[in-house]
Amino acid sequence: MTAAHLSGLDLNLLVALDALLREAHVTRAAARIGLTQSAMSRSLARLRDVLGDALLVRTGRGMRLTPRAERLAPALGRVLAELAAVLEDAPRFDPRTATRTFTMVMPDFGEVLVLPPLVERLAREAPAVDVDARGASADPFGALEAGELDFALLAQRAARPAIVWTPLFPERFVCLVREGNPLASRKLTVEQFAAIPQVLVTPEGRPGGVIDDVLAGMGLRRRVAVRVASFIAAPEIVASSDLMVTLPERIAARAQRYLPLRAMELPFKLKGFTMSLAWHERMRQDPGHAWFRALAVSVGQELKRQRTG
Repeated sequence: MTAAHLSGLDLNLLVALDALLREAHVTRAAARIGLTQSAMSRSLARLRDVLGDALLVRTGRGMRLTPRAERLAPALGRVLAELAAVLEDAPRFDPRTATRTFTMVMPDFGEVLVLPPLVERLAREAPAVDVDARGASADPFGALEAGELDFALLAQRAARPAIVWTPLFPERFVCLVREGNPLASRKLTVEQFAAIPQVLVTPEGRPGGVIDDVLAGMGLRRRVAVRVASFIAAPEIVASSDLMVTLPERIAARAQRYLPLRAMELPFKLKGFTMSLAWHERMRQDPGHAWFRALAVSVGQELKRQRTG
C-alpha cells in the first residue's frame, strides 16, 4: 500500500477491519465494537475502496475472507494490540526501583536549605534517583519550556503562562551585622539603615533590588559596598567587617550558628516571599515528576515547622 492509500485509513477504520476479519460477519462485527450495522457496512465499503480488495465475499456458507484478508488478519491483530498497549498503559514510577535524574536550578540559598533534607529523603525512599542541581540561570523559564530543566527552585514571581508554581515555604528578611558592630546594640532607623555600607546578594547579577526601590520611595539611597552572587558568602563578609546584609531569615539563622553575627529587624516593611518549585505544565501528568513535586512539598512543610532561631 502506498503512502497515499495509507492517508485514507484512520484508526477507526482499522478497528472496524479487525472486527470484520475476526467475525467474518458484518452484523457481529458491528456489535463487537459498538457500531450499527449500517455504519459497519459503510466502513466495509470504505475499506474495500482503500485496500482494493473485497475482503469479505458472500458464499453458500456465509461470508468468507478473501486471501488478502486472511493474510491481513493476524498482523493487524498484533498491530492493534501493540498500539492499545502504548496508548493505554500509563507510565509507572516506583521510587524504590526507579533510576532517574531530576535537573534543577536554584540559588545557593536553596542548595543549603532544601537540598540536604531532600537528598536525605531520596536516600531513604528512592535510592537510585539522582539530583543535578545547578546555579542560578538567566532564563530558568525558557530552560523549563525547552525541557532542559525539570524544576527551578525560586522565589515565586510572574512567569510565562505555562509555568506552574508549587509553593514550598514562606520566607521573610532580616539584617545581619557582626557582633561588636556599634549598630548591633540599638534599633535601626531608616536613615541609619541607608547610611550603613552594605553587601548586596544578587544571584543573577542584577543591580539594585526591592530594598533600593523601598528606600527610593522614601527619598533615600543606600551604598552597596560589595555585591556578590552568593547568599553563603555574604555572612562571611559581614562577620569580618562593619558592613550589613539583608538576607532570608533561615539563611541568617544558619549563619549565626557558626559566625559571630547578630540579626536585626528591618526598620521598614519589606514583603517576604514564597520559596517555590517552578515547572512546566507539560510535565503535570508525568508520574515521576509528580512524585518528586510531592516529595519537595513534604520537605517544604518540614522547613515551615522548623524554628529559625
